[in-house]
Amino acid sequence: MKTVHVVSHTHWDREWYRTFQQFRLQLVQLIDGLLEILAGDPGFRFFTLDGQTIILDDYLQVRPEREAILCRHVRQGRLLIGPWHVLPDMFLVGPEAHIRNLLQGDRTARRFGAKMKIGYLPDPFGHPGQTPQILQGFGIDTACIWRGVDRTNAEFWWQAPDGTRVLAVSMRDGYGNGASLPAEDGRAFAQQLAQSAASLAPDSATSSLLVMYGTDHMEPPRNTAAAIAHADRHLDNTRVVHSTLPYYVASIRKEIERRKATIPVVEGELRSGRRMHLLPGVLSTRMWIKQRNRACELLLEKWVEPFGTFRERLSGPTAGATAPTDRQAVLHQAWRLLMENHAHDSICGCSIDQVHEEMRVRFDQVDQIGEELTQQTLAGIAGSVNTLPPERARALGSEISAALVVFNPQDGSRSDVVTASFASPLSPTEFDLVDEWGDVVPYQEQGLGTREIASMTLDGKSLRAIFGNIVEGRAAGMAFQDLQVRREGPDVFIDAVLAQGGEPNLPVWDAAIRQLEAHLADPSIATYRARARSASSRLTFVAPQVPGRGYATFWVRPRKAGERPAARLNPLLKRLLPLARLPILQRLLSIRRRARPPFRIENETFSVEAQADGSLTVLDKQDGMLYSGLNRFLDGGDCGDEYNYAPPETDRPITARLRRAAIRRGPVQQSMELELALPVPTGLTSDRRARAKERILLPVTTVVTLSRGVPRVDLHSRVENRARDHRLRAHFPAPFAAASGHHDGHFEVVERPMGVPPHDPTWVEEPRPEVPQRAFTSVSDGTHRLTIANRGLPEVEVLRNARGNAEIAL
Repeated sequence: MKTVHVVSHTHWDREWYRTFQQFRLQLVQLIDGLLEILAGDPGFRFFTLDGQTIILDDYLQVRPEREAILCRHVRQGRLLIGPWHVLPDMFLVGPEAHIRNLLQGDRTARRFGAKMKIGYLPDPFGHPGQTPQILQGFGIDTACIWRGVDRTNAEFWWQAPDGTRVLAVSMRDGYGNGASLPAEDGRAFAQQLAQSAASLAPDSATSSLLVMYGTDHMEPPRNTAAAIAHADRHLDNTRVVHSTLPYYVASIRKEIERRKATIPVVEGELRSGRRMHLLPGVLSTRMWIKQRNRACELLLEKWVEPFGTFRERLSGPTAGATAPTDRQAVLHQAWRLLMENHAHDSICGCSIDQVHEEMRVRFDQVDQIGEELTQQTLAGIAGSVNTLPPERARALGSEISAALVVFNPQDGSRSDVVTASFASPLSPTEFDLVDEWGDVVPYQEQGLGTREIASMTLDGKSLRAIFGNIVEGRAAGMAFQDLQVRREGPDVFIDAVLAQGGEPNLPVWDAAIRQLEAHLADPSIATYRARARSASSRLTFVAPQVPGRGYATFWVRPRKAGERPAARLNPLLKRLLPLARLPILQRLLSIRRRARPPFRIENETFSVEAQADGSLTVLDKQDGMLYSGLNRFLDGGDCGDEYNYAPPETDRPITARLRRAAIRRGPVQQSMELELALPVPTGLTSDRRARAKERILLPVTTVVTLSRGVPRVDLHSRVENRARDHRLRAHFPAPFAAASGHHDGHFEVVERPMGVPPHDPTWVEEPRPEVPQRAFTSVSDGTHRLTIANRGLPEVEVLRNARGNAEIAL
């Protein structure tokens, strides 16, 4: 006898083709109706709330008085919630974010009384290979999935690369395979259910069959219980039960064990489009979303959390006043905000424009929380570090004007570039940077800046009181470097720049005071808006061999008479330095120069030369290997949609040309700024079969940087997009052949073959060669290796070019 498990559920996209607030109104109506059914029909036994607990909070923000009744239904097992906080996309969201997602889902589920311990993943566009290990880490031994599976089996063992297994339930026909069942007509309901059961049975290893009664935003039909009872009475050799995913899984596990049934073992990631659409183009849809998300994840994972932990381990009052529990609560809030953007229709970029505009605000808020926590944390740690020079550098003692503490959160020692800002009354040519041995450390000045320290709105009396305590441009140990006063209508705006120590700029001070005295004598002025900023210097240097999970301290001291500056400046700039803190002169502090061919920079490890098409030729000085054509931009048409890339029938790749180059050489870094242009079509023809004849220049600026002692080439490219319906990629060919690419993934490095898997016309979706990556993609011939690291560029293709060599395309 077959047993058909009918699972009542809804699949809830919080935002997609409507905004969150629009869909929430539907959610409130759905749960209001569900609670009425649960209260009035004891035969309606269960409802699954889509495996994500955030739905409960969304509802309770509107109906807070109903939390107790929801808790009762959860504890009684009638309302199934969790295990996720939100249903994420599994590839576009980082591995640590998946852990935080399940942790938050667990917190909410415990608050309500119970958690559904099924790894319910009904709609992500594929699944990483380590998903079984992630689930087992939370005591979840079953995954319920749909997309990405290339076989029809209803049950199989899914094994991660580390060997961890879970039982996988494959929803062959999707999470809505029973959505069309007509509950209002018991006879028709039974007939359709019988047809579904007959279709599912050949692919099932047990007598238990799963029918998911729900789909996107679907409310539970009120006659469900009666329709199921009618089908149970009238279907031959079939038992029909109103069930849940845990009950269904328990029944198939029991039967597999009792019968010692053999089911397939599937290893690694699931990314097949053979049986359902994988929609791989979302890897690069609205790329700004991917970049913002990666930046936020890095901020929380690599800055806020590790340094916050180090700070909490410090003892004594200098560790800071904020209690760890307070920091933890704020951190949880940042993760919750970020996870709202991790829902698959959100992070994939395949929703309406307004949805993604609202995502910007969440990213902004995560940035604000993360940056503030980081500043507090680093200041707390630095405050616990003894920044007095060691005995071997004792001679520096009384001359020190600032100490810079450089932290390394990694396990091993590290030499890398540091860019730091610090308050200083000294101009860039007036100080040295020294290490703990007293040796001068080369640096490059990156400009002068300011940091706001006060902002206030005052009346005339309060303003007079404040300035009455300032004597000859000095206040509280700080000297006025600049003071600007301007009037707009009845308001006067005051902008002051101060430096710790140093001499005040008395001519500027006296002129501004005369302006203020005139304004204070004017009775028509009612309000004074004052802002005070501290002057700061910004410099770049290489911190050598900073110990793992440790720090190194560097000191700023006034340069002794007769000593040469660390970076030689243009003589004109020396004249401008007294005025250098004025914003209008900041650009003049650059020491770039317009270059002529050959455009080349180098350090101990690499020599890099720019070519006429803007690509780079890199010589590895260690082994003599020459890499040509790196970072070559190629543009092609795209007539696809927000889910998939599709090249037009008629297309021709367009390359860039180098228009200008500027080179900057310093004691720490050498850099080239390359200005490129691509003459691309403005869009597609009206029938979308070819690219338009009209052209427009697409400006691209790439800065290539080599740092002393750092074996890496840094690239930063900025594109001003002026065209529609096109795809721009950067290519990195290797001078050797390779059969596969290695890609940073979710708790693993994934090896994938080039090209697409073997397929035939029966596939639902033709496979694409582009694949997901996290931080890097690498190719190797066994002797040499080319690795391209990135931040927030999750789509990559490893291809075999015309020369037969491997090529990485971002």
